[in-house]
Amino acid sequence: MENKIILAGIDGCRNGWLVVKGTFCLDKKDFLSEEIFILATVKEIFDLSARIYAFDMPIGLSENYVSGGRTCDKIARKLLGSRRASIFSPPPRLAFKAKTYKELRKQGIKLSLQSFYLLPKVRELDEYLRIKKPKNIYETHPELVFKSLAKRPLPSKHTADGLAFRHNILQNSRLFKKLDQNLAKIKVLFRKDLLDAYACLLAAKKIYVGEAQAIPQKIEEDSFGLKMQIWF
Repeated sequence: MENKIILAGIDGCRNGWLVVKGTFCLDKKDFLSEEIFILATVKEIFDLSARIYAFDMPIGLSENYVSGGRTCDKIARKLLGSRRASIFSPPPRLAFKAKTYKELRKQGIKLSLQSFYLLPKVRELDEYLRIKKPKNIYETHPELVFKSLAKRPLPSKHTADGLAFRHNILQNSRLFKKLDQNLAKIKVLFRKDLLDAYACLLAAKKIYVGEAQAIPQKIEEDSFGLKMQIWF
């Protein structure tokens, strides 16, 4: 009988959360299969009973606005170089009170519009983690995963060449059985999210087998004890 576990990579998407659930074979060191889920809530994600969950979403937040974000965000930007803009500063918990972007700016919280639009998902995940306190959840970032494998600057993922480049990185890892099949059947709208979720799944695998890096290396925690580290 094969020794296998469930791992999950998660990216926020327009309809909720895009999850790639992978069955990882500990003997062969690759995935036996991967399933795609688009789920409405964080609770549904944890109902999948994965050993490791790797989220492309901030985990561990400051209470008040800090320019440039957390230590892990600042280090990630340095590592990504020309792709540094893909690391946005996560909202502080104070931002959850704002109902509009204009109101947010009036409070002196200088977040990008992208960060503002992610507020509902950041808040949902943060509230779940503060209540449930799961120990098997990690923050990751797809661009750091791709950069660590590419060993060179990444082209923009907002171009066909950039998407193909990231697809090739995942293919060349030789870890996945259903990458092409899943890409073919998902709506074009979600293909970028799917590639990112696969990168998160790859991060989950690296975390489980002890191959992942974490920034910063010295653990920092928020006021609720949530770790503020990015793994890749």
